[in-house]
Amino acid sequence: MTVRMARWSAEHPWRAIALWVVFVAVCFVGGNAAGTREATAQDDAIGEAGQAYVMIEDGKFADEPAVDNVLITAPSGRLDQAKAQAAAKDAATRLGTVAGVAKVGEPIPATDGTALLVPITMSGDPDTASDRVEPLRAATAEVQKAHPDLRIEQVGGPSINKALDDTLGDDFQKAEILSLPVTLFILIIAFGALIAAGVPLLLALSSVAAAMGLSTLASHLVPMGDATSSVILLIGMAVGVDYSLFYVRREREERAKGRGHVDAVEIAAETSGHAVVVSGFAVIISMAGLFLAGDSTFSSLATGSILVVAVAVLGSLTVLPAILAKLGRWVDRPRVPLIWRLTANRGESASGAGSSPRRCAARRSPCWSASSPCSPWPPRRSA
Repeated sequence: MTVRMARWSAEHPWRAIALWVVFVAVCFVGGNAAGTREATAQDDAIGEAGQAYVMIEDGKFADEPAVDNVLITAPSGRLDQAKAQAAAKDAATRLGTVAGVAKVGEPIPATDGTALLVPITMSGDPDTASDRVEPLRAATAEVQKAHPDLRIEQVGGPSINKALDDTLGDDFQKAEILSLPVTLFILIIAFGALIAAGVPLLLALSSVAAAMGLSTLASHLVPMGDATSSVILLIGMAVGVDYSLFYVRREREERAKGRGHVDAVEIAAETSGHAVVVSGFAVIISMAGLFLAGDSTFSSLATGSILVVAVAVLGSLTVLPAILAKLGRWVDRPRVPLIWRLTANRGESASGAGSSPRRCAARRSPCWSASSPCSPWPPRRSA
């Protein structure tokens, strides 16, 4: 199957590339249009405690407002109670004028006198309190500037949720910023040519884009967690580059032996393509084990991982052979001088004339040498 798919893609490169572009675009646009269903507390309700929490939420026995806190401590040593009370009064004054604050409570001292807590009751829907807590954090920062001798911080459910959302977003952006140049640099060292290094990266990025759209569609069946997008990006970059790396490397080796572009792609599909399929199914089966946990977080991670691996396998069997067949020897351009000589030497030593006989992909006849890939074997004796 892998050989037939690669042969068709290599013989009809523009069709294969166009179909892949349409597939990625439909997945991405369709996923954004459908929207994402994020995991809720009901989805995380596991065991008796989780069921009890769902009962309380459904019964609406206590509609408690969101509460955040201003924590006042000493940077080191004992807390000066007079300064702490002054800071608490300043915090109550500042926060009392912030929109979204319903009430500022009386300061609550710690039993050992090391801290002072100022409770802040927020108005509005408690579920969206983390989206509206930023003005409160800004006011707390102003209190900290006014009292540099103390350590004044804001802590509570809304603040913690806001910090987690910001951290996950920053991690995703950092992964995007760092993974792409680092991956491209490693691929340039591996191939010694810019186009050859860019092909695996292109496949990985397109696989991630398609998997992102498919994961949003799948979220209506399996709710998506906060870390799913980051996992899709990292795993998609890993498997996308890894699978195409095998493929491109083998195709270059076969072309170095004198085979045509289509024949080289077909041989790569018969060997590296088969390994990609086996590896992809192994990853998919292993990640499916996360569904056994019955937790929405693990289920969303499993769904995202399975989708991006499946898309990467599909791309390596369809659009990758088409790109390689269309580029031909241009895949080795432009070359990085020193690195190219090192990679070329490694390729020659790995696929020299002393390699064992193999069959020509185009004619299915035995091959004898690298210089004459489809010459009869054993060689004929001249008259």
